Amino acid sequence: MSKNTTILSLHRNMFTREKLPLYAFGSTQVNLFAYASGVEAVEVKIGDASYIWLPFLGNQLWDWTIAGVSQKFDGFVPEPAYHKDFLENYGGFLIHCGLTAMGNPTKDDEHIQHGELPIADFDKAWLEIDPNAESFPILLCGEKIFHIPFVASYVFKPKLSLHCSGHFAIMDGEVTNMAKTVFPYMYLAHINFAYPKHGSLEYGIKKVDAKSVEILDEVIDGVTANPALMLKLDKATVYDPELVAIMNHAKDAPATLENPNHMLNMMYTADGSMYWVAFDTNPLDHTVVWLTQTPDRSACGFTLPATGGPTGLTSETKRGTIKYLDPGKKVHLRYAFGYSQDNSTEDAVNACKYFT
Repeated sequence: MSKNTTILSLHRNMFTREKLPLYAFGSTQVNLFAYASGVEAVEVKIGDASYIWLPFLGNQLWDWTIAGVSQKFDGFVPEPAYHKDFLENYGGFLIHCGLTAMGNPTKDDEHIQHGELPIADFDKAWLEIDPNAESFPILLCGEKIFHIPFVASYVFKPKLSLHCSGHFAIMDGEVTNMAKTVFPYMYLAHINFAYPKHGSLEYGIKKVDAKSVEILDEVIDGVTANPALMLKLDKATVYDPELVAIMNHAKDAPATLENPNHMLNMMYTADGSMYWVAFDTNPLDHTVVWLTQTPDRSACGFTLPATGGPTGLTSETKRGTIKYLDPGKKVHLRYAFGYSQDNSTEDAVNACKYFT
């Protein structure tokens, strides 16, 4: 944080149905408004992009548009609301999942779908703004204090740095274990891109095959034996209800970047655009893939950075993917997402420099 940084604390009474300006510099604007449900939202217009952020409901990034076009999935919940479960409120572009559990609960689990974070009521939220910053003039910040006896005691502080172009952002999710005992945790960043009419996927592993990619649901013939079938994107393909795949980078290290702890995955579309997700594989050592495509909905969650698979707490405990945080210690969950009009990976490579 530079000496030029302005910190703007957000309070619930600042948000009304009428959109109100909060801060502006150059062509960048920050506005506040509330949905009909009462959910508070911050609109940031930066570059040719716009972000809709929910500072108190899960600290979610509800939408991201470029040149007026939404980049998130289609056919899901149109507006956020409080006091709903995960699926009833499933409409955000970026949703934090975890931390005491994550994934779909099985009959042996007691946790709710994807854990407490997606529907968490955050305690604090603020913006850090530096109009003179060359790269990231706006940070969207929040804090959730979780303290339930016999369960866990932690503080989760996500910070999303928005690049001045509006074309990419970097997340740093800081987790602090406030307990005097070890904290077993799970996390997944549910990044929900739109499914393109045509396109392809590219992953930063040596080979996309049955040895490196585990398919959980065979929704298209032969994909379990040949996961490379999922690399081709076509609206004619039906994923009903969904295709879920897992890549374990603790076993299959990244192959496309110089730093062995950095993963870069990409989605190419027929119009020549490229979308990417990069992340620090320590401790986010899994890529979860989530694709769904029916007449009613479509989504290309081609990269959900995670600490493990989404098979639920009991199953992932058996798989050995649960992470552990010592008393009083911190861990940073770092990843970035972005868009490139000319298929350049320059922004992604630069984003990775912030992971150390």
